[in-house]
Amino acid sequence: MNPREGGGGGVRIVRSQLFLDSLKALQHTDPALFEVVAADLRYLVERRRDAQLPQVRFGIAQSAFRDVMGEVRSHIPGESAFVRTLFVMPDDETLCALLVMGDKNTVDGAQGNAWYDMAVPIADEIWRAIVAAERL
Repeated sequence: MNPREGGGGGVRIVRSQLFLDSLKALQHTDPALFEVVAADLRYLVERRRDAQLPQVRFGIAQSAFRDVMGEVRSHIPGESAFVRTLFVMPDDETLCALLVMGDKNTVDGAQGNAWYDMAVPIADEIWRAIVAAERL
């Protein structure tokens, strides 16, 4: 199976290379947080658009695709890292595209909302490329 695509109980999962690279780096640098992120992503795939806060939020206002873009919020209480995974899940729930992942407190000096200002345009570009490649 291609590591960029996988099953999710009826949901086709597409993973960007940027997402995969970030996930691999997290697995090596912070295995405990990696496990939390993996569990939160499983929750998204299992619950789909029924997933709720605090782990999942739909409607990323900065995105050109705000109706279908959301984020998975992963954090270990007492730790400083706040990992966010930006994803797209269309209303029909047949696809989940994992686009960008990062720590909104420490990535390239972008913190808090500044992280979204940096990451969302990248996620939008990746989603446009997926739509074009797959003719969605």
